[in-house]
Amino acid sequence: MKLLLFFYRIIKKYLPQKINYFIWDIYLSNISTKSYSQYGEDLIICNYFSKMHGNYLDIGCYHPKGISNTHLLHKKGWEGVVVDIDDYKLNLFKKRRGSKIEIIKGAISSSSSDYKVPVYKFNQPFSPYDTLSKEIADARSKQKNIEYKVDEIDQIDINTLLSKKYFDIINIDVEGLDEIIINSIDFDKYQPEMIVYESFEPFSSSKTKELLCKNGYRLIFISGGSLGYIKEKFD
Repeated sequence: MKLLLFFYRIIKKYLPQKINYFIWDIYLSNISTKSYSQYGEDLIICNYFSKMHGNYLDIGCYHPKGISNTHLLHKKGWEGVVVDIDDYKLNLFKKRRGSKIEIIKGAISSSSSDYKVPVYKFNQPFSPYDTLSKEIADARSKQKNIEYKVDEIDQIDINTLLSKKYFDIINIDVEGLDEIIINSIDFDKYQPEMIVYESFEPFSSSKTKELLCKNGYRLIFISGGSLGYIKEKFD
């Protein structure tokens, strides 16, 4: 498998986008491991949640199986709402997870608006670099030597989304904007049992960490760049 990946990385830039997506999907779907997350976050999450049924909100979903913090919850029987800016990823989630999920295309924001926002999408299958930040997109483009294109997408108010139903866990991975989403949550109304998000500086102090602590959340793990917080009353 490693040899095939080596040759694929050499020729991928010459292949059509649909072929690249197809090949990468096959690779991700055939990962055989106890953990499907990037750094084992899903094992910690499932160890904490012993119940067989619950609801998750997955913002910035990547793949329904490979490098997914919610795949094990799905296998348990949980239901979820997945949000992303890419049609291919969302359609794949719907195909693989079926009636147990709702898919939503849009960019999570702090308020409702009829205005669309720019999204910077990289020419790479299942790109982990797509972002709503031009600054981050420019940095990634220079670092990885990959071009991006600019699209526009609808905004979705995070609190409107949370009002749809109670979510036991919110999982966020939106390339540098995770903390903006958390800071926009109305914690007086919505208090998920667990919040998992990604940070470029997971060990540094931040206003987001202060906000979570102020609202009764406690850090239970740091794995790679992911941080997991639980609401104290549920512990």
